Amino acid sequence: MKVVLSRLLWCGLVLAVPAWAAQNPAASASQAPVQQKQLEQAISSQQGEVKRLQGDVQKEESRTHKADEKLKQQDQQIADLQRQLKALQAGQQGTGHP
Repeated sequence: MKVVLSRLLWCGLVLAVPAWAAQNPAASASQAPVQQKQLEQAISSQQGEVKRLQGDVQKEESRTHKADEKLKQQDQQIADLQRQLKALQAGQQGTGHP
């Protein structure tokens, strides 16, 4: 999931930067440093967002893993109880109790 988010971000940047640059082809050379700084700020902001989303994904994966483990334990408990029930039922049939 992290890889997908990173790739999406970079694809978006690759597509957005040329389009953004093409919007103002007559920009003077004095505006270039300002635009470069704005672009760097936008990239930095997006990278921060990606890191936040990656953290969210890690938390969700951890939560999902814990829930999966809990379900496995519950399945094991159910199987154990079913074996115990069958053993009790078999014992009762052997002694002639209905």
